[in-house]
Amino acid sequence: MPSRRFYTWRDFTNPRFEIFIVILTILPFLVLAYFYPALPDHVPLFLKLNSEVAVWAQKSMLAVFRVPLMAVITQIICLLMKYGPVQSSAAASAEITIDQARFHERSLRLNAGLWDWFRWAVAFKMSAESVDTVFLSLERFKFLSRPTFVVTAIAAVTGVAGALFYGYRLLVIKNEMKKQLRDEYPQNAVDARRVYGGCLYFNPSDPAFL
Repeated sequence: MPSRRFYTWRDFTNPRFEIFIVILTILPFLVLAYFYPALPDHVPLFLKLNSEVAVWAQKSMLAVFRVPLMAVITQIICLLMKYGPVQSSAAASAEITIDQARFHERSLRLNAGLWDWFRWAVAFKMSAESVDTVFLSLERFKFLSRPTFVVTAIAAVTGVAGALFYGYRLLVIKNEMKKQLRDEYPQNAVDARRVYGGCLYFNPSDPAFL
């Protein structure tokens, strides 16, 4: 008979994937730092949907490194969203049955997969957007701007498609749980004090995992 266990972040981490994400996140900083002296006085800030520059900004560290900094912040947020449920599972695992633990593990793995999917999509999209600052600013590299824009668009569409897929899988697990564990897993009222912004619920002592 399977037994309940405590999960840690190591159970949902692939070292090679993490190295890949770190490289894609750091590389734009190195590229932009190398080309920074050669950039003109004005650099692209926002693009139109047709990949043309909509807004130009005075060259500065913030204007040039804005996108890679946003990528770092986004990666941190995704990591927190990925490992938050893993940490809260320690409080829940002592109060749930073996069958509930089975659904719990599936949910945790899907949650980790969802946020890893977001992370690689963000890494591809934002690293491409970062170097596109160079391509759009320097005439000799402008021929690379359109392919880079295509890469960012594909990454964005793929990220959304993956999110819908994982969201569907999580919904399937929730429905299976309701059918199989209806008697032993009653739906308790949500503690309103643990709801933030009207839509985000976080309560480490709540054994519910969905």
